[in-house]
Amino acid sequence: MPLRDLPLVRASVRDTADLAEAAAALFAAQVPAFAVLDHDERVVGIFSEADLLRAVFPGYLAEVRHTAFLPDDAPALAERARSASGRPVREFARPVEPLDAGESQTHAAERFLHTGEQALPVVEQGRFLGMLSIAALCYARLERAGER
Repeated sequence: MPLRDLPLVRASVRDTADLAEAAAALFAAQVPAFAVLDHDERVVGIFSEADLLRAVFPGYLAEVRHTAFLPDDAPALAERARSASGRPVREFARPVEPLDAGESQTHAAERFLHTGEQALPVVEQGRFLGMLSIAALCYARLERAGER
């Protein structure tokens, strides 16, 4: 079964959307990542929950292994969120190679394992069809296994 036949989530924003709009879209889509699209519906990157976390919280957190000793600096956190919220989501998006709609589920599984992504965009003739999550891929496999 090609990827176009799996349950894809049409989760995306334009690359000109600001971070606040992207955060709202990510929350509403209920997928761990969505596609960032240009005006031609072509994927320019993905934006995930981890990217949102990196945008809103200080960058040094990725280097620190234990933060219990750090009290929240509410004014600094508020200022960081305020300054990031109006910036275009394309500044926070990461480039990714989309999956092609005609590719196999095995290929998609391999890509998930090697990229570490939780969801990847699926395209057909370069145009965005939807996001495929690991959960959707595995659920489709398990459903087919139960049809025997």
